Amino acid sequence: MAEARRTAGAPMLIGGEPLGSAIAYALAVAEVNAGMGRIVAAPTAGSCGILPGVLLSVGEIRGIGDSELVDALFAAGGVGAVIARSSTLAGAAGGCQAECGAAAAMAAAAAVQIAGGTPEQCTNAVALAFKGLLGLVCDPVAGLVEVPCIKRNATSVAVALAAADMALAGIRSVIPADEVIQAMGAIGRELPVSLRETAIGGLAATPTGKRIATEINACDDQAECHAQKG
Repeated sequence: MAEARRTAGAPMLIGGEPLGSAIAYALAVAEVNAGMGRIVAAPTAGSCGILPGVLLSVGEIRGIGDSELVDALFAAGGVGAVIARSSTLAGAAGGCQAECGAAAAMAAAAAVQIAGGTPEQCTNAVALAFKGLLGLVCDPVAGLVEVPCIKRNATSVAVALAAADMALAGIRSVIPADEVIQAMGAIGRELPVSLRETAIGGLAATPTGKRIATEINACDDQAECHAQKG
């Protein structure tokens, strides 16, 4: 086996490319969102890193231009429109499966489009990506779109890329994409309110999650007190 290349002193990454770049891009865009920077909510602010992470990394490794990226965005946009019309894109309504799940499905379709796949392969990629994230809850620590949201952007690009590769290899989803999307909506309606962006369940309710929330609230109260005194 050829010796793996790596920067001196840096750990060897297991996933390789385009996964490594996709993760980096996804984290970067989600961090910009958390820092109140300008992003494109595609499909939501909480899942804003997934589509650009996949598009940029796959586009770079395949050497495509802006025209092909625009075509891929149209494919992703069409998927997002179907999800919005027949189900939901809101974490408050369907949990994180509706945000990161939808973004992963959109990104998977875009990746297949970039790779020259067929429309049928795009729809299979949508279904395969969504199925990997069904039931994912929305439990932001302290109510902020940071923990665990930013890292979920990164893991979701992996799901999107895996789904795209499976679809391009000829693997079909037993359940059609439309039915998977509808199932996501039904699952979202069955999720308890505590797991739909309310920050009162899941990771937000762990001891560490509660401690972070208390610390953030204390900082906000102090800042407000200082402002009133000034």
